[in-house]
Amino acid sequence: MRLAPSSLRGRLLLGLGLGLSVLWMVLAVWLHHEVRDRVAAVLDERLAASARMVASLVDAGAAAPAALTQGGRLPLRGIACEVSGLRGELLARSGGAPEGGLALARDGFGQRRLDGEVWRVYTVTQGELRVASAERMAGRTGFMRQVALVLLVALCLGLLASLALVWWAVGRALGPLSSLRDQLAERGAGEGRAVATPPGAVELEPMVATLNQVLGRERDALDRERRLTDDLAHELRTPLAAIRTQLQVAQRTDGARAEHARDAAQQAAERLGHSLDQLLALARERSAPADRAALGTVLDEVLEELAAPIREQGLSVRRAVSVGTPAAPAGLVRIVLRNVLENAVRHSPEGGDIVLTAVGEGRVGLCIDDQGPGLAPEQRRRALERGWRGHGGGRGLGLAIVTTIMRRTGGRVALAAAPGGGLRVRVSWPPADSA
Repeated sequence: MRLAPSSLRGRLLLGLGLGLSVLWMVLAVWLHHEVRDRVAAVLDERLAASARMVASLVDAGAAAPAALTQGGRLPLRGIACEVSGLRGELLARSGGAPEGGLALARDGFGQRRLDGEVWRVYTVTQGELRVASAERMAGRTGFMRQVALVLLVALCLGLLASLALVWWAVGRALGPLSSLRDQLAERGAGEGRAVATPPGAVELEPMVATLNQVLGRERDALDRERRLTDDLAHELRTPLAAIRTQLQVAQRTDGARAEHARDAAQQAAERLGHSLDQLLALARERSAPADRAALGTVLDEVLEELAAPIREQGLSVRRAVSVGTPAAPAGLVRIVLRNVLENAVRHSPEGGDIVLTAVGEGRVGLCIDDQGPGLAPEQRRRALERGWRGHGGGRGLGLAIVTTIMRRTGGRVALAAAPGGGLRVRVSWPPADSA
């Protein structure tokens, strides 16, 4: 069962409401005890003052019986007075006083039950007379209940006013979050405009800065995907057009020319299938769990896949790879190695060498050197850019996919001149035990 509110406003209101309720409840209990004690003290003082006043009147020689029998003329109403001798004989009593004698055996405050009611009594001795003043405890209790009721109503109204103030204050305090939400709701996909920190919310600046960084990375990723899609459209359009053209040639001709057209169409179809396989592998690696494998194991698999074209060109592959596992999914590492090695095989002369060496500097990777025509310094700077046209004017996805994978997996790719005059491609990742 879920008890906590799902919204931040609800959590704040619940926490502050409970806190204020407990605080006001404790305050109400404390005030009730304080008011009860102070009111009781005031009422006792009234009893004592009434008894002393009557005693002073009697001591001054006033007509005590006449004054006391006229209860309505007593200074404080609701108080019963009684004057008696030291031996207990009753001398005078006010109207409404109970039968049976009010005076206590000793001077001071006390309680007596007379005529079925409990009385609060104060007794004072003045010469030969004893004066007692009293009031019903039921009246005191009723008065205290009224005071407690007024206090409770005041505290409840105060609590409700506090909660209303908290509701308003929380709404005002959460206003910047609503403004931030509106900004995010109005943003379009890949929009370059940064999210602004709402006015009066400097505490949100770190979160807004982090949010802008995340949105920037998302925008960059979306731009890369769009560029990759554009490159894919160009890459697939070329072999499709070649297949269509060669098939038309094969249909209209015969003999060696038709055979050559069919071979060209088959090569274009293989190129198209290879590009699609790589893109599908990228999509699968994006959603599948990241499995890792030793670099030597992945390299053996790639060389086995490329064994046929290596034999056809009479190439020699020399390798010296150190043991290590890159901190990247094995499927993506396989795509990188296959693209780089295919590029080396494609541009190597017949009977040439492809040299594989391990990288150092605490990283796991390869340096692939071929003996092809290589690239000029300006070409090497642009070769990893999307849309760059290589030897023969081709516009392939090989290095573009390599660049995308290396960015995604934290790897590095660099081009340089090989010692033998060809191209050196260096790919590397952090070791798996450091990820």
